[in-house]
Amino acid sequence: AVVSTQSTGEKGKIKYIGVSGYPLDKLRTLVELSSVKIDVVLSYSKYTLHDTQLLTYLPWFTEQGVGVINASPFSMGLLTEPGPPSWHPARPATREAAKAAVEFCKSEGYPITRLALKFALFTEPSIPVTLVGCENKEQLLENLTVQKEGITQDENILINTIREKFFSDSHSWEGIGEEKYWGKVKKEMEKASTMYWKMQSATQD
Repeated sequence: AVVSTQSTGEKGKIKYIGVSGYPLDKLRTLVELSSVKIDVVLSYSKYTLHDTQLLTYLPWFTEQGVGVINASPFSMGLLTEPGPPSWHPARPATREAAKAAVEFCKSEGYPITRLALKFALFTEPSIPVTLVGCENKEQLLENLTVQKEGITQDENILINTIREKFFSDSHSWEGIGEEKYWGKVKKEMEKASTMYWKMQSATQD
């Protein structure tokens, strides 16, 4: 896919080539091994209240001249009052920690989404771009308001309290579901193979 994208770029239709993924080590490996120059990577849920692994890899990407987009500061709904969708891959312990953090923020009279976004936007100057989604106009306006406000000392203190109190342990979900996924792939490949040989047998008959 990256190679075909390069050919499209050579025709003047694409200026930059980027890739996205959750495991940062795999993004780095792709940049290292790709025969096509990767201009930008999009990393999601890796600089949030519960996981700051992006900081480990950011210097390397910068040294390679690769742009970095930090996406999903709400961690795919994990750091919101409604909570994550049922398909969210986070471990039960991470879900419980996030739920407790949400309730703590409520008790402080402060929505966790505002703190999550301010953490992503204002606590690490070396992160060049943060990408945040919204479902409606109200959320868009709220995100813009947060960006214009900046961050206060009290908010920084509250953020540090939340991270120490609820997210002191590792809260990544790398590797979760991989075995199940590859099991499904194997099953589908076996079905396709069986169908192929049935078709070959029918043709020969």
